[in-house]
Amino acid sequence: MSQTNPIPANLPPPEVLAPARAVDLTPQPPSLLSLLAHDRALQILLGLALAANLALFAYLAIRFDALPGLLPLHFDVSGLPDRIEAKTSIFGLPIIGLIVFSLNAILGALAHRQQRAATLLLAAGALLVQMLMWLAVTNIIGGLV
Repeated sequence: MSQTNPIPANLPPPEVLAPARAVDLTPQPPSLLSLLAHDRALQILLGLALAANLALFAYLAIRFDALPGLLPLHFDVSGLPDRIEAKTSIFGLPIIGLIVFSLNAILGALAHRQQRAATLLLAAGALLVQMLMWLAVTNIIGGLV
């Protein structure tokens, strides 16, 4: 049984086929999406925070027609309303929650490579803010029902 050489004999040596080029072998940091894809705790915290915010928007949209025209949005130290506005202003609370969520998610993504604990604290903080927004809304409009 004779073996045939798969490389033709008339090819020039490899250094003549292509010029040598430098190859960067330094490790590249993982992308932000790949970090999120592998961090289950971060996924859960951010998912819960976003779900809570979207649920608050939906809850207010469903209850909007039943709300009175004017709502007390801020109270003084004795518990008396000192800021009364139109009912559309109640959407400011979930908007603030969405801004906090977005900023914490961006800052957490930037810090994740060096400080995973800081990222988890930012995500937990975003979730806490969403829960406080729910508490504020239920206090202002008088409960969940």
